[in-house]
Amino acid sequence: MKRILIFSCVVFALIFASCKSTEQGTSNSLVDSSVAVKDDSEEDENSEKNSGDDSRGGEMLSQTEEARKKALDAGAKEAYPEAFAALDAAYDALKNLDGVNVDAELLELKLRYEALEKAAKARALKKKIDDENLAQNSPADYEKGENALQEFDSLLGDVLSNVKEISESLKKNSDSISDVKNAVGAPSKKLVSKANEAYDSYYAVYLKSYKKFANSERSNALTQKKRADKVLAQVARKEEYKSFAQLITKGDSQYSTSNPEGAYNSYKEATVSFRTLADDVEQKRAAAQKRIDEAKEKVREVEAYALNADKVNPLEEKVEGIEDAETVLLEVDNFENPEEQVIEIDEKIEGDVQ
Repeated sequence: MKRILIFSCVVFALIFASCKSTEQGTSNSLVDSSVAVKDDSEEDENSEKNSGDDSRGGEMLSQTEEARKKALDAGAKEAYPEAFAALDAAYDALKNLDGVNVDAELLELKLRYEALEKAAKARALKKKIDDENLAQNSPADYEKGENALQEFDSLLGDVLSNVKEISESLKKNSDSISDVKNAVGAPSKKLVSKANEAYDSYYAVYLKSYKKFANSERSNALTQKKRADKVLAQVARKEEYKSFAQLITKGDSQYSTSNPEGAYNSYKEATVSFRTLADDVEQKRAAAQKRIDEAKEKVREVEAYALNADKVNPLEEKVEGIEDAETVLLEVDNFENPEEQVIEIDEKIEGDVQ
């Protein structure tokens, strides 16, 4: 009877774990690596205590621990602090419960950790969307995400309203807990479903927005590359030109693997780099051309003076140091063809957003 009573208390903790979660805390990123995980020595001690006891779940215990870690990494402890603490309390109680098969209860914990993980990620995406005003790029998806997240919080609230009633049921009939198990399990899958729906909807807004930005920035990068081609930067600054072109191909790879924000950043870097390169080469080429033009003008002045001197006082014999008119002073220099040095990049990429 005592064991069943302890187990019933654990089940009650499970119920409570799903409902203390209407907080509005928001993580700044999808993954918050600054959150500390339990001390390894404590986990080792628990593992030693649990080894050899099949009633504690074995594989299910491992799966639950992994779900908890993912929720922690996603920032669920900050987004839903009370709910996370309640889940941890129930989890610790289950790990230390002897002689009872707790697989079903561990599964419930696993599902709720997963629900909190996705809900925390959804909130982080929502914050990014709101901060960057991205909702306008896909209003329907944003509204769907808002509704799903509200339903998620509402489900937690509904469970909270039933806690007192379930608690009274436990007191009256502590030997029979099957009904309570059912009550605990009922909302879990729906919680996960709504958390997933919220995350997927917000992610759709994020994805469409950054695909749009990436395509626009890629066009800018290609425009600046063509400027660099025109001033022959591919010959004058060959290695820099090559590395900047690789930024565009890197962006294309990121775009095709559903990382449009990474692609956008690569294209933006390529745009700035090619613009700077084109400006620098263009300015230096213009300065060099000016010096050439000035030198040509001096040559023309000297030639005019020499022609006039020949008329006034022509030379009758060969003078040392002055070559004949037909003499070739320099060998012909065959420069690389600049056209062959241009790195060709397609105007469009696969999966382009129109």
